[in-house]
Amino acid sequence: MLSSALSLKAQSLLPSPSGEASRYEAYIELPRGYLSGVCIMRCAGDTLRGSIFNEFGVSAMDFVYDRQKDRVRLLSVMKMMDRWYIRRTLRSDLRLLLRSMNAGEGEYRNERRHILYRFTPMVDSLDTPHPHDTEE
Repeated sequence: MLSSALSLKAQSLLPSPSGEASRYEAYIELPRGYLSGVCIMRCAGDTLRGSIFNEFGVSAMDFVYDRQKDRVRLLSVMKMMDRWYIRRTLRSDLRLLLRSMNAGEGEYRNERRHILYRFTPMVDSLDTPHPHDTEE
């Protein structure tokens, strides 16, 4: 029993290559604040496209991850974070976060810059009833 448990590989949290979109609760904690919202990712072949936006629909960033080259390209970044040094950190951290998500972990911590990234898969809200929704 133990050997079969050890032989199981952690399930990837990244979207499947079938092209379906996956949604995640995104939380990025910085030393002076945080960014929370939703991340939507879609995989097509070896390319993963993602977009992070807050609860109000304001886009924080759009990115593309090439799995073969292990490279993240930022397509757009919100104005307050659009600085070369922030973009460099985001590219590197997103690459490492996506690697850890592929290994089954939805969290990455940049110890040097004290930034925490946490992406949690969202459960489809249509499948689970709201606690206040009751039929009378």
